[in-house]
Amino acid sequence: MTILLCVGAGVALAGTTRLTEQLINDQALQSAQVSVKIMNEARVLYSKTVVNRISDLPEITVGPHYHTLAGGIPNPATYAIELGEKLSSTEKGTLFRLYSDYPFPNRQASGGPHDQFQKEALVYLKQHPTAAFYRQEKQGNYRLFRYAEAVLMEPTCVACHNRLSYSPKRDWQVGDVRGVLEVSQSIDPLLNTAQMGVRAISASLVIIGGLGILGTILIFSYSRNVNQILHEEVQIKTAALQRLATIDELTQISNRRQFDQTLENQWRAVQTLAKPISLLLCDVDFFKKYNDAYGHQIGDHCLRLIASAIQASLRNPCDLAARYGGEEFAVILPQADRAEAQKTAEQIMAAVQQLKLEHQQSEIGPYVTLSIGVATILPAASNRPADLIQLADRALYEAKAQGRQRMVTCLNE
Repeated sequence: MTILLCVGAGVALAGTTRLTEQLINDQALQSAQVSVKIMNEARVLYSKTVVNRISDLPEITVGPHYHTLAGGIPNPATYAIELGEKLSSTEKGTLFRLYSDYPFPNRQASGGPHDQFQKEALVYLKQHPTAAFYRQEKQGNYRLFRYAEAVLMEPTCVACHNRLSYSPKRDWQVGDVRGVLEVSQSIDPLLNTAQMGVRAISASLVIIGGLGILGTILIFSYSRNVNQILHEEVQIKTAALQRLATIDELTQISNRRQFDQTLENQWRAVQTLAKPISLLLCDVDFFKKYNDAYGHQIGDHCLRLIASAIQASLRNPCDLAARYGGEEFAVILPQADRAEAQKTAEQIMAAVQQLKLEHQQSEIGPYVTLSIGVATILPAASNRPADLIQLADRALYEAKAQGRQRMVTCLNE
């Protein structure tokens, strides 16, 4: 019994360590993605709302040498570089950097890649401009998570770079990779916290091991509780970050891109836990006729109210409501079985009906209604997220074919 207990304790400890490492990597990746998105949004916003609006004013000069010019302001690239330097100097353990194979003359010495990671990032992202390049690295006594995305040439950027006499490259085209935006963040605080947790678990295993079978029960119970708490905390934080990253402008709920990312992430999570995942596809019945009758502004207001009703019907923090496209909405329900998914669908339909949004052109009633397709899958190696979407879409099609204003569940064949 003692030998079996020790072997079981060792296996539990190794699994906890691997899970902790994966959670640390996932959290570092999510944080880096949000940081890079914020930097890119700041650069694009500056270009559109500042540079583009004053480019025709003769008293304002836009360029990398703005410090030496009266009325000079930085161009978007210089603004992003200096913003990254400012953040790097104030955010301890974080480094933002924008670099390129073609830096301007004033940054010839500092604007190119400085190490092997940055050289590899440039090569990789030129071949895969929509992907990301990242890894963990040991630098001195620090463990870093380094993340890089390509910065692509936009029409306004091409015109400027190809026109300037001191530009190092003048044959840019829209979509070319002009450089790389990198964020490096120390993950030592996360590692220290994880190591403290692992050490605490190890000590508990040794102490409880002497108590025999009772100790074995306590050890495994404690390990499961710790893993569950860590997993739930990461899910909650990840969901919060993702909601901030991409929101549908009209309805203020998650957009299609956020839906795709969340479905992939939750699919992997529930597959690890051997739990089901459910998907609802909701379509506003006869919405084209609603728009034609009441106008697009009223139609937009209708979509906002429906999105709020769907969002209010969700109870689990990990559930996600998204605008799937046009008048279609999607709801991801991690760890929800078929019965739970059907119950949520019924609550959504009831919430929309309670809005009592007048729809005189509807062929099934005086108010706006929904048709919902429901699908549930237990993820395995033989299926993919696309299979879940296909099942839900099939169920939605059947709901429409049966007369709309109803829910149909598609069984996993």
